[in-house]
Amino acid sequence: MKKYKKKLLIIVDGNNYLYRSYFAFKNLKNKKGESVGAIYGFLIMLKKVFNEYNPTKIIIVFDHPKINFRKKIYKNYKSNRPKIPKKLKKQIKTITKIIKHIGIPILKIPGFEADDIIGTLSIINNNSKQKILILTNDKDMTQLINKNVKILNSNEQIIGKKEVKKKYGVSPKLIKYFLAIVGDRSDNIPGIPGIGIKTAQKILKVFKSLKEIYNNLEKLKFINIRNSKKLENIFKKNKKIAFLSYSLSKIKINIKLKTLKKKFKLKKPNLKKIFEYFKKNDFKKLKKSFKKSYWFQNLLNKNNIYKNIKSKI
Repeated sequence: MKKYKKKLLIIVDGNNYLYRSYFAFKNLKNKKGESVGAIYGFLIMLKKVFNEYNPTKIIIVFDHPKINFRKKIYKNYKSNRPKIPKKLKKQIKTITKIIKHIGIPILKIPGFEADDIIGTLSIINNNSKQKILILTNDKDMTQLINKNVKILNSNEQIIGKKEVKKKYGVSPKLIKYFLAIVGDRSDNIPGIPGIGIKTAQKILKVFKSLKEIYNNLEKLKFINIRNSKKLENIFKKNKKIAFLSYSLSKIKINIKLKTLKKKFKLKKPNLKKIFEYFKKNDFKKLKKSFKKSYWFQNLLNKNNIYKNIKSKI
């Protein structure tokens, strides 16, 4: 936390949090027998974020339900993933309502995934030297990491440039090319058949982009890799797949966002509604904890939102 005492923007990968919360508290039910684990887990994680990092700005980003551009260019994109569990689906509306009642802004844009919105937000704010912490487990997001942008994963590890290089063997700037070459099973991105992780790492030590690789195919045979003489033919044969995989793995950073400042502006929390949800879902301990500190009161104190409010509840 010491590293983030000044001016921290938290960007939450909402979909990632939804699934993590659901599976962490999958069997939790209220007195009516309704599943509430995802709701509870999401709130627990938000509480931890505010208590440990005390961000000056926060926004939660979700995928839009409408078909995104990646699905349009490759119908099999993420087709290997199971459908969203019904028990989780039923809890999403409640989660978004509670988030809004707390006053945290939510953002989703038709045609784009949360990754692209987060990518755009991180670039825009990074230009103003804003310290940014992205909360996600998505390895695609590691391509956004730089001096001011880092990732906090589910193991509470802060991932920076060194951690990315250690895990993937390439720098954050090369992750999109790395995934284009080796593919990504979790998103069903094909990659180039016959090219493994170690081979991709060695190639990207020499050539720093997919375009540079294809401009120097005849030089691939000189790289110190087993069967390097076959590389030129493999890349030639799979050029379309390579650039398709690149289009799927590359996070967009240029989405048009209107009135950006307002998107980070926290609103006055509706405490009455928040406590109604706590009571309805039997979150007694959560209610007690929230009532004691409001979790994020330091973030809003300058607006005097919580002034004398404690005595009224």
